[in-house]
Amino acid sequence: MSNKQIIEKATMTLSNLQTGGLLNPTQSSRFIRMVQDTPTILKEARVIPMDHDTQKIEKIGFGQRILRAGEENVALTEEQKAVPTTSTVNLNAKEVIAEINITYDTLENNIEKDNLKNTIMQMIAERAAVDIEELVVNGDKDSNDPFLAQIDGIRKRTTSHIVDAQLEPISRAIFKRGYKAVPPKYIRVPQDYRFYTSPGNAVEWMDKVADRQTGLGDKAVEGGRASAFGVPVQGIANLQPYPSSDGETDVSDILLTHPKNIIIGFSRNIRIEVDKDITKRKFIIVLTAKLDSVYEEEDAVSKVINVKEG
Repeated sequence: MSNKQIIEKATMTLSNLQTGGLLNPTQSSRFIRMVQDTPTILKEARVIPMDHDTQKIEKIGFGQRILRAGEENVALTEEQKAVPTTSTVNLNAKEVIAEINITYDTLENNIEKDNLKNTIMQMIAERAAVDIEELVVNGDKDSNDPFLAQIDGIRKRTTSHIVDAQLEPISRAIFKRGYKAVPPKYIRVPQDYRFYTSPGNAVEWMDKVADRQTGLGDKAVEGGRASAFGVPVQGIANLQPYPSSDGETDVSDILLTHPKNIIIGFSRNIRIEVDKDITKRKFIIVLTAKLDSVYEEEDAVSKVINVKEG
């Protein structure tokens, strides 16, 4: 295949990535699934496709006992009748954009493969997932980083139950304090929750568990996920350490929550546009999407701060 034929085929292949720029609903859903399939916090979080840039999620639940002692032929009084608590969670999607440049040389080495389009989409989705996780975890509207300043991420949104580890290294006692900080009514099935921490401290905890002469210790050595009080401990790449207040020690956070308590909303208006720069011999792919992230129930989350990084 000549160079001209390669470029022509690439033009046709890449043009199939878009439908007037805006992905149709099927393409949009497929791209969101590809992003979710990447091993990040998005894989377990609750991902909601948004029909508009803003969306309300209705919450309903019972915060106290609803059962009463029954007595034959006697109805419950008005005070004994249960009334559910209702509220809403608001999603306000913010735009993110990426530009990907693919040179003619790269295409020449890959164009013979029939799955070029899928390969490119998969690469974009995998990298986008990592960046989205960074925003979801570390977003801070007060940040000097324009990307992170778009939303408040889960790290900043956790405010109700804070535990200060006071520069202690990761330990069972620290996990216990984080666990007990969450109201007991929420943690019914501990194994469904997650302790999210930095990759370094996740390894340190696996090492501590591995020191035990048990089957659990053996699994930790083999790379299995270690747990604390029945809750799996998971390292998150974007939950990175930061300098302590004295500037002499690196510390990190531990977040305890149910993964589905983390809501990530994606607007269905995902655009992928393609252009060609013949002077620089490259194709340009621009991805734009809109997203937001909130907790469904912030009261069901705890954060341990100032954990000494191992």
